[in-house]
Amino acid sequence: MRYLALIPALLLTGCYVDPYTHAPTPSPTDWYQAGWDDAMSGQPIRSNPVIAHLHNDENVDREEWLKGYAGGQERICDPKFLEILGESGKSFPASCETLPDVAERQAQWEKASRKGFQDSFMH
Repeated sequence: MRYLALIPALLLTGCYVDPYTHAPTPSPTDWYQAGWDDAMSGQPIRSNPVIAHLHNDENVDREEWLKGYAGGQERICDPKFLEILGESGKSFPASCETLPDVAERQAQWEKASRKGFQDSFMH
């Protein structure tokens, strides 16, 4: 009978994993990708302290982050992409706010947004 009490304890210790023996080593931050992701998610340009905090990495490569941001900005701020965002009810990305022709792009997005809104009531 006393051996039955040991069975749960044995089962539980068999499942124990030491968290320090298999701890992954963090890979270096891909700053280009981080900038791309920020632009594509519609985020405005961020300061180094904010970027460092978000990625838990104090060694921000601002130049690479800005290159990635510009690449993502080019993609998300493309007029055709903005039309898709507008028609699907998504908001105008803040990452497009710094472009010189932001008024034109916002007008395209608003037109698509109105069309998407009207189409949603037609169907």
